[in-house]
This record gives sequence, structure tokens and C-alpha cells, in this order.
Amino acid sequence: MKQPLYILSACSISPQHSYDMERFLNPVISSDDNKLYVTAPDYAKYISPVAIRRMSRMLKMGITAGMRSLEMAGIVTPDAIIIGTARGSVTDMENFLKDMISLKEEALTPTGFIQSTYNSVNGWLAMMTKSTRYNQTYVHRGFSLELCLLDAQMMLAEATGNKYLLAGGFDELTEEYFIIRDKIDYYKDEPVNSRTLLSHYDTKGSIGGEGAHFFTLSNDPNNATCAIHGIAMLQQPSSDALQQAIADMLEKNGITNDDIDVMMCGMNGDVRNKFLMDPLIAGCSTNTTIAAFKQLSGEYDTASGFGLWLVHYLFTHSSIPSDIIYKQGSSTSVKNVLLCNVTIACNVTLMLVTSS
Repeated sequence: MKQPLYILSACSISPQHSYDMERFLNPVISSDDNKLYVTAPDYAKYISPVAIRRMSRMLKMGITAGMRSLEMAGIVTPDAIIIGTARGSVTDMENFLKDMISLKEEALTPTGFIQSTYNSVNGWLAMMTKSTRYNQTYVHRGFSLELCLLDAQMMLAEATGNKYLLAGGFDELTEEYFIIRDKIDYYKDEPVNSRTLLSHYDTKGSIGGEGAHFFTLSNDPNNATCAIHGIAMLQQPSSDALQQAIADMLEKNGITNDDIDVMMCGMNGDVRNKFLMDPLIAGCSTNTTIAAFKQLSGEYDTASGFGLWLVHYLFTHSSIPSDIIYKQGSSTSVKNVLLCNVTIACNVTLMLVTSS
């Protein structure tokens, strides 16, 4: 990855108080029913009262997170809007299908269908920022956000002059969606407190989550908080293949295992991926602090977006909150962070994020 992705700003709407960064983890939001829904901010700051009445939660989350990220970076009209999502607006699709059944496919209003499309958030953000430039949506399940970031990287690598892109990911949780996924052991059979998720690594499944996470990216390092120097996606790798992919990424960027200050792990509490997680953690240097985030966000296809926002938070504050520490390392700095996300399907994504 020759062209780093410099992160100028980031905004996350998650189950925690991440939208207001100063309130993050104060207090920690938890649940006992295997579901973590977002803590909603004031959407009216960015969405007009006329439009907001017709919007689902997902649209409000995505639009607000995207607009706030741009505002924090001081960008009015981005050079591109690139978004990843696995499911789009599930609520709007469910409502449209229910209307089809109840109205017997007659006299249907198109609003639910229009807003359920995967690129509806992109469209709203383009209209609100008056952007007529590159606009793309990636729908690739657990790789959706990562492909979005790779597209951003390729665009910035080809750019002449400084460019500023809006990139992000979003997915939502609904009651119906939870029931369907629960039938294929996506979630724990017994209710667990979300804060103790990682102590239940002896059973199948995780806890449900949702969120919207957006980043203002550039090829200009000025005013950047941190930079993504490597992205890798592995489809159901063996433990050895995962270790080799990490070694290759570190070597390409001229650093070693000892240089990793924090390993941000997307551990989800599912016993079916312990064969990846246990060797990964055991292979870390004693310098490296192991951190975890899905006990705060829940599991969903673009949860790595919350993990990346949390990495950005570490660089912004130069400290590691105690609530995310899984295993303390000896390093006292935050200069090199390796984000490793593992999905229920045992697919793995890696991102190397550094202070420059």
C-alpha cells in the first residue's frame, strides 16, 4: 500500500457515547439481551425536520455520522463519497415487504423501497454536500468497509494534488433480523451481559450490534491524526496463514512485531474462531497491549468501522481506556496499531495504522 490513507477526522454513532468523544465510555453502555443498539445523538443538527420524518434510523445514523466527520475536518464538499455496508437499511426493506403482504401488492408507496437501497445514504450525503463527484457503495458482507477503504486508497494514489474523501460503513440491527440470524447460531443461546462477552468464548455465537462510522481521508498528511498503511482481507484463513499475512504486512512497512504498541482485536466471543484468536494473541510481543472492542459495539458486518474509529480515538488521546484492555503490554506509547477483525464466518481483515 504505497499511498497511505491519512485520517483527518472520524465520527462514530455506536452503542457507546462515541458521537461525543469526550463522553466515550463515561459510562459504558451494556445490555443483557444479546443486543446492542446505538445511542442516538441529536440528528436534527444535520437533517431538516421535513426530511427527518420520513427517514429510518439507519438513514439518520449514516447521514449524521458522515456530515459530522466532514464538519470536523473542515471539508464542505468531498472529492468522493465511498461507503461500505452489508445490509443497507434493513428497516426500510422490512417495512416495504410488510406493506406488500398487507396491501396485497397494491397501492404501495415507493418510499420504503427507495430508502432501502444500499446507496441511499450516499445519495443523501451527495445532495447535502452538493457533491457531483465519484460516489460508490460496496456491499461485500464482512469485507464491505475494507473494500471501501481500498477504493479510497487507489483513488488517492492516482490523484494529482490534495484530495479529500468521505469514507465509511454502516449496518443496523432489527428484531426480525436478529431472529433470522439467531437460527444459524450467529448469537449466543443464553443471554450474556455485553461487558462479559469475552469470558463466554466457550460457546457458539456473539451478540448483535449496529453502528455508522465515517472517516474524512486525504493524501495530504497535514492535520492528520493517523494513517492507514496496510489493508488485508483473508477468507477463512488458517492460523498459520493469518500469522504470515501479519508478518508480510509488517515487513512491507519496515516494522517488527515488537513495534506494535496495540493490537486492536475484533474478538466476538464465538468459540468457532478461537483457533485464530488464541495463537494470534499468544504470538504478540510483550510490548503489545491487546485491546478488544466488540463487547462495546456488538457483532455485525461492518463492526471493523467501530474498531478503526477506536484506533483513531487512541491516537487522538494518546492513551488506552482500561475498559478495552484485554491484556496489558509494556509499551507506553501509541505509535503503531494493528487492527485485526474476525467475523462469525471466520473471515479476517487487517489494518496497520500508524501515527504518521
